[in-house]
Amino acid sequence: MSNSAIRRIAAGVGLGFGAAAIVLMLGWAGLLEVAELRTYDWRIARASDPASVHPDIVLVEINDASVRALAPLAGRWPWPRVLLADAVDFLARGRPRAIAIDLTIAEPDLREGFPYGGDKWSGAESDAALAQSIRDAGSVIMLGDVVYQGTTGQDGTSPPDWPAAPYRLGPAIEERPTLTPPLPAIAQAAAAIGHNLLTPDHDGPARRMAPFIRVGDRYVPSLGVGTALVAGGFNPADIVLEGRSIRLGDREIPLVADRVPDWDDGSKTHEGLTMLINYKAPPLVNGARPYKSYEIRDLLASQEQIAAGLTPELDPAVFADKVVFLGLTTSGLVDVFTTPYGSHSGSMPGIQLHASMADSS
Repeated sequence: MSNSAIRRIAAGVGLGFGAAAIVLMLGWAGLLEVAELRTYDWRIARASDPASVHPDIVLVEINDASVRALAPLAGRWPWPRVLLADAVDFLARGRPRAIAIDLTIAEPDLREGFPYGGDKWSGAESDAALAQSIRDAGSVIMLGDVVYQGTTGQDGTSPPDWPAAPYRLGPAIEERPTLTPPLPAIAQAAAAIGHNLLTPDHDGPARRMAPFIRVGDRYVPSLGVGTALVAGGFNPADIVLEGRSIRLGDREIPLVADRVPDWDDGSKTHEGLTMLINYKAPPLVNGARPYKSYEIRDLLASQEQIAAGLTPELDPAVFADKVVFLGLTTSGLVDVFTTPYGSHSGSMPGIQLHASMADSS
């Protein structure tokens, strides 16, 4: 993939932007009125072109079939982290540009011992294996949860810490009281942390997302935007908030101002800056994801074949220079979202929404 193509992914949407005219109109208005929302939905539907999704953005699904197939090896969900380590190792063989893991891994595995791959593992060893695989891969973006606030600090404990890139965007960026990062070893091994804060509009669809949030004086990109930035090799100093837009090098990303609920009192609101998601395609097209998708069970089977000296059924080279989003699509285990395409088009899983945030026209 050429450098220009990488830049196009990184500065594109997540940062989104094929509907630039409507974004600018809404940003200048400072409102998201019903008529404007409907206009946005109409434009998204009219511009829908599944063939235009970026071919270098791919999904790795933890779906129902994989959960069933891997039950003899991994047991019931949640799986031991060493299994995810094997998936990261397989992806890393292909040298992707970035790997985003849309899973919350905030608590240590406390199991004393379990069988996996012919060996006996402890939960701590399993967690350490995932941290090492993430470190070795070098371009893994992990999820930091800012949706569930929990009771941090109410029992006298300090909020958890995490490494944050030195963005300096200012107090207009949406603030959250705390972020729940991955386990410390995993957070330290990751290339970046990406947030999951998305507030659907009052009529239901997920049309916009905060490209960055602020926790104290630290700034965190969304998982999709953070993945695009890692894939493009952007420096935090390249990213500047200017009024109601974010400047990324020589690109200007318009933001939308709207009233959003206060995090500490949902009956009150404040002005929040978000960006509209430029969806290229609905959740499913003829029953399939518009982005090229793989099942995690196929990655793991191929990793095992490589370890045995066999030719893998899935060549890791298919992930060369790709931007990979790995996460849940299985029923009952995943957050799903209604999109501007309407409920008749199905719900969109989180990894596809984040992928849409990292895509552009």
